Amino acid sequence: MAEQGVSVTCEGGLDLVGTTHTLFRTPGVATTLENYESSIHGGYRRINGFAKYGTNTPDTTSSNIEGIHSYAKGVVACQGSNIYYSPNGTTWTQVNKDTYITKTGTVGVSAGSATVTGSGTSFTSQFSVGDDIKINNEIFNVLSITNNTSMTVDGNFVATASSQSIKKNGADATQLASGSAIARVSQSDCKFALYEGESQYGELFIVDGNNQPAYLKIKIVSGTHTYFFKEVGRSAPEKSKFATIFGERLIVAGDADNPQVVSYSTRLKPEDFTGSSAGTIDVGDKVKTIKPFRNKLIVFCETSIFQISGLDSTPTVSGVTKNIGCVSGNTVQEIGGDLIFLAPDGLRTIAGTARIDDIELSSISRKIMPLFRDEVMPFLSSIRFSSMVIREKSQYRLFYFKSGTSNNIQGGVIGTFKISSTGAGVYEWSQTKGIAAKVAHSGTAEDGSEVLFHSDESGYVFKHDSGNSFDGSNIVAQYKTPDLDYGDAGIRKTLYYIKTSIRSEGTNDNLKLQTRYDFESSEVTQPAEIALGALQTPAKFGSGATFGTTLFGGTLFPQQKTTLTGSGFTNNFRVRSTGTAFPYTVSGFYVDFIPAGRT
Repeated sequence: MAEQGVSVTCEGGLDLVGTTHTLFRTPGVATTLENYESSIHGGYRRINGFAKYGTNTPDTTSSNIEGIHSYAKGVVACQGSNIYYSPNGTTWTQVNKDTYITKTGTVGVSAGSATVTGSGTSFTSQFSVGDDIKINNEIFNVLSITNNTSMTVDGNFVATASSQSIKKNGADATQLASGSAIARVSQSDCKFALYEGESQYGELFIVDGNNQPAYLKIKIVSGTHTYFFKEVGRSAPEKSKFATIFGERLIVAGDADNPQVVSYSTRLKPEDFTGSSAGTIDVGDKVKTIKPFRNKLIVFCETSIFQISGLDSTPTVSGVTKNIGCVSGNTVQEIGGDLIFLAPDGLRTIAGTARIDDIELSSISRKIMPLFRDEVMPFLSSIRFSSMVIREKSQYRLFYFKSGTSNNIQGGVIGTFKISSTGAGVYEWSQTKGIAAKVAHSGTAEDGSEVLFHSDESGYVFKHDSGNSFDGSNIVAQYKTPDLDYGDAGIRKTLYYIKTSIRSEGTNDNLKLQTRYDFESSEVTQPAEIALGALQTPAKFGSGATFGTTLFGGTLFPQQKTTLTGSGFTNNFRVRSTGTAFPYTVSGFYVDFIPAGRT
């Protein structure tokens, strides 16, 4: 019979639930898609790697980093009993220190009064409205300055005191180095909330379920850093696990003594939980995390989900669902205008509908449910989840870290949000192996670019989605197609050749192709794995390319022809790479075959 050919476009992502005959009709999906991502431009792209952020760990005496967050042109990391900041990952500065610096003169205050009276003080030259001050261990902000010896603060003093020093928050590097540490006990799974306000980089709040909420602010002027640190008082819950910013307030929840209570600060005063516009709300279920969503605050709980609104008047609590809870607050991210989270039945989204104030729940991970059933849910007690969003790729990444497990088998999933041919939003899934992300963070730098970080148990912070290796180790990537029947599973086919459409982002010579016949039957002769040859990026004139070295005149998605051997009623293909070469994208392939008779 004459040769025939079939073209397949790589699309649809990982499908672990499709039946044999269903997959015959969707040949572009994958039954294995490991360390690939579904590219928003089409096809399956081998992921980037990661590399150390700088050369040092924040704390040389402790390995476990319990939280990371980009801030002030650098990174804040919680490790051991301390909080550190670094602009480069090499020089780390401990910032959980007393940053209140004593100013000129002494002062007196009276209980129930907001007036500060000075003696030998220089209020007009040493202070400004809004400054954070400490007198007799009471902390306030300066509200107004009358003259050098009189000012008012934004609250009444609790105790009367005289001949007290007056201290102003803000220490330079030298002052910080000699400052006494403010101990953080048993830091664990730290969460961050950035209140942008009017300061240069905003104010960073840190909670961990064991300590008083921490406050950190950094100013940078002409390369000089000034540090502001304290633990938040004014009736802030002492052991909050979760924090976010909503309604121009700091919202905290998950206090060990009241795990069902959400507390909110005074409007425009994130450090103050005593004002008339502050308060608490009891939702009646153990809180797992809190996230803003449009004009609502979504409260994810153990067995239910609530929404809160109206904090500026009378707070209103309504149920989103009382049948579905959140497995871990560390899985919640906003992407594509929705909130995504891990429920007991897989990944779901919370989306707003066309109806005002309405909320819709959708399940989005049906195609990879066996993965959660077999690799995640049975081991919840030993898993530490982390997640991030890569916005330029419309991508959600979830990692499930198991302490004591070797890094090369640590797992995760990648979901890429796409618009299908019917106009509906869909997620295409793949898996990661070898990224040991115990904590993860995605944020935005001062120039608007994305910054991505994660950390494992080594004590280092890593730049995520960067480079071509896993911190020097090989990236092992596999993509396997379903079994293909080319329209008729009853006819034996002798495969002649395959043309693979693969675009490499640089020189790559470690790709291999494997063909397996008849559902990988042991009764059929299976060909050996074959090399696909060296791939190069097509060059452009004026780009610095060199004649005789760089490939000129190539296409972005070249079709590379490879001769095949063997025959069967069905077959699958596997593309595999192991190494530290450049990423590449498999966009599709064309298979030429000779049909034989029915047997």
